[in-house]
Amino acid sequence: MFQSRDDKANRTLALVTLDDDSTLTVSVRMPLSNRLGDALNNADQFLDALTVGGQQIYISKSSIRSVRSAALPKTDQLDLDGRGQLMPGFDPYAVLKVQKGASADEIKQAYHKMARLYHPDRIASYELPEEVKDYVRAMLVRINLAFEQISQ
Repeated sequence: MFQSRDDKANRTLALVTLDDDSTLTVSVRMPLSNRLGDALNNADQFLDALTVGGQQIYISKSSIRSVRSAALPKTDQLDLDGRGQLMPGFDPYAVLKVQKGASADEIKQAYHKMARLYHPDRIASYELPEEVKDYVRAMLVRINLAFEQISQ
């Protein structure tokens, strides 16, 4: 029933709500069909998952109240090359979470805070799905682009 961890296993990010109302963000091991529903409805009594910290856990399916896919935007939706001009509604101030009248120091502090938060090296040691790693890289591109546009 419990097999050794396969680092090359296909996984997807999911929000699992348990009977005690706690919610876990985990990376769920996917079956060959690559469908979350099949992972939940197969004959296994436990769900093979990795926590955000990389710890492997087995969650009893009988203790699960609900599971939602943590759908992340695809990297092609984040305009990695277009420098923001083609992306309708790209607001560099919203990306950096600063007001339009913010001082240069406030913008620089916000940039450094967001860049640290979304830097790919921060999550490199965790076993996360490629979609999450792509999302973090894409967000850093957006953060850099926002800072570049505001600083001009």
